[in-house]
Amino acid sequence: MNQKLWLLCVAAVLGVSACGQKDSAPATPAGQSQSSQPAAGSNSDNNESEATEDNAQPASSNFLADAAALQKAEDELKALPQFGGKELSVFQDVRFYGGKRPRITVEVQDPNNPDNIDHYEYENGKWSEPQPVQISGGGDMKDNVTPLAQVKFATVAEIAKAWSEKAKEVGAAETELDYAFFSLFVPTQKRSWRTSTIETDRAKYSLDFKLDGTVESFEKQ
Repeated sequence: MNQKLWLLCVAAVLGVSACGQKDSAPATPAGQSQSSQPAAGSNSDNNESEATEDNAQPASSNFLADAAALQKAEDELKALPQFGGKELSVFQDVRFYGGKRPRITVEVQDPNNPDNIDHYEYENGKWSEPQPVQISGGGDMKDNVTPLAQVKFATVAEIAKAWSEKAKEVGAAETELDYAFFSLFVPTQKRSWRTSTIETDRAKYSLDFKLDGTVESFEKQ
């Protein structure tokens, strides 16, 4: 495939190196990768699944299992005044965190200037101001974005329920989902959902989902 890739823009922020990978990304050929970083001054996370102790906040419920709260976050993102009611697209991944610091992080294509990508975070019931993201390397922007209409935030609640059932089935100590993300794997244009690993005393399991929230695979690692 001649298509060039854009590596996930917030590699330094979220601790990931490429889009659409469960763990770490394979090396890409020279000249066929693109990366980007939030501009200096970003207050984004340094860890994929846990907040620092200073920023940790108690959660009153499992945010990732709350379909109404997730839908509210999506609706309020679309309603931000800078978008003027226009259709939105997200750049590669959208990440959902539960645990002590429930939040959502997303990179949004500026509908008024499609070459620009901005980083947003949803926490404590509101969206942050946009943070400009630096894009580098070659590739087509259209191959790296997904219409927000295809990324249903409330789907995460269905995923959380299925994850919990599987965790209980295999006897995992932790049965509440604390991390999930929508993934666009650029080379194949595959869109899906991925989750944190289910762990027992003797094994680890990966549980991945199709775009509609149905289980795609459940595998012992």
